[in-house]
Amino acid sequence: MSKDAIRSIQTGLTALGYAPGVIDGLDGPRTRAAALAFGQGKTVAIVNVQPETNAMIYQGTARYPVREIIVHCSATRPDWYEGLSLNAKRAEIRRWHLANGWSDIGYHWLIDRDGAILAGRAETVIGAHVVERNQGTIGICLIGGHGSAETDDPRQHFTDRQLIALRQQIQAISMRTQITTISGHNQYAAKACPGFDVPQWLKEAAYP
Repeated sequence: MSKDAIRSIQTGLTALGYAPGVIDGLDGPRTRAAALAFGQGKTVAIVNVQPETNAMIYQGTARYPVREIIVHCSATRPDWYEGLSLNAKRAEIRRWHLANGWSDIGYHWLIDRDGAILAGRAETVIGAHVVERNQGTIGICLIGGHGSAETDDPRQHFTDRQLIALRQQIQAISMRTQITTISGHNQYAAKACPGFDVPQWLKEAAYP
């Protein structure tokens, strides 16, 4: 099975509340354990599964339908927490957000410099990543982006692996809910975040 297929499985297991660990495309022991738990003791094979046309993720008790993905950056330097795990980086970002008085980390997903992906809040929980735009949206945060501007080329601040993983994660989420809009934080606030023009990047086929 390809790494992309395993990433999709890991993403789906995480969204369902299982714990395959970092989404890295590797068929490791935690991924297998999560798949076994999902299958109630039986191995699970998921290959090219397509969603039903009415597939949808809902957030909160009011059940807001998720239709938008908003891309962010951590605004950290490329060597921030170098050598430490994505779990450690998530814990530090969560500490920042708790200091703001939030109940948890604001993002739903984090993507590290090497393309590894890790869950933050559950997709079914309303995030805290864009003022007045949290209901029905999923926030994805790229690690990096310090000193960026909203008109920069994304490859100035993020690795090809990150940008490839971002595309793959957008595709994976779109298989679980009817995404109609993919945007950047800078479209809703006077900020550089995520450090590039997301709609333009999506149009550029030559980009990762």
